[in-house]
Amino acid sequence: MTSTKSTGPLRLSLEESIPFLTILTIVWVTSIATNLLIVGIICKNSQRRKNYDLFVLNSSFADLLTAVTVIPFWILSAVHNQIDFVGEIYCRISATVSLLDLVAPIMFLTLVAASRHCALVDRKAFPRIFSDTRSRLMVLFVWLLALTISIPPHFTWPISTEVLCIPDLISNSWYTTAVLAFSVILPLSAGFYSHIHDIFLFQPERMKQNGAVKRHCERFALRGTEMSEQKALFGILVIHTFCWAPYTFVAMAQTLNEGKVFYTGKLPLHFIALIVGLTGIALKGIVFCFEVPHLKELIRKQFGCSEREESPSQDV
Repeated sequence: MTSTKSTGPLRLSLEESIPFLTILTIVWVTSIATNLLIVGIICKNSQRRKNYDLFVLNSSFADLLTAVTVIPFWILSAVHNQIDFVGEIYCRISATVSLLDLVAPIMFLTLVAASRHCALVDRKAFPRIFSDTRSRLMVLFVWLLALTISIPPHFTWPISTEVLCIPDLISNSWYTTAVLAFSVILPLSAGFYSHIHDIFLFQPERMKQNGAVKRHCERFALRGTEMSEQKALFGILVIHTFCWAPYTFVAMAQTLNEGKVFYTGKLPLHFIALIVGLTGIALKGIVFCFEVPHLKELIRKQFGCSEREESPSQDV
């Protein structure tokens, strides 16, 4: 079923809004708690952080910004019956931050994968490529690029009522294609390749011929805690990808359908897809806190549980 009815507010009855209010409230509390903890722990232990923690810090900060700005808006939207109850500016800001959270963490998580990959395959080049100064410049570039991508759809050209208050991947099909190709698919491909190479391919048993590459692999292949860390970081990238994939596909389908909105009953389908995308913020925060070994160890020490259980491993 399609329609051109405005998407915000949702104008739901109390019974219809309870499931969404419950999910959004859990996601909101979990997202703020976990990402605030990650940001605080990394900042407090800045002298001990690993090279890629700077990228993790900014990825979590983007998620925290979304949790603070966007999720409360949709919690109120689920029960409010006036379309302009927060004002047009806040509505546009919420949509901008949502699109920012789709794009920026992908780039930061790809930089995490790239830095670990570089440290593994070419340790001599790593200090030059991912020096402190260049890493900060990379972070600045990602934020500028993400803002440049996210602001124009919501503040530059007119917004149709079909995409009011949500990340606009519908109004301009050419812009959407460019954003998805160069800011989503391309960095995701690089991130997935780096993780798959480091976890599954860069192992001594896969090296068929003796030589410098095999000797390097036997010496530096990921093992123990570093392998667990790599798998956890790969899982976080997978979570972000699959949580935002439904929204991306729905937006593409609406673009091909001339911007008309798909509905499931009274609910716009892209609202359900957006909730799935926002849920990824909480899931990523949980995995960062409980599955990434060195962050988990820092958190344990912060709360007085400093006993080490992990086996010694290389420090990438």
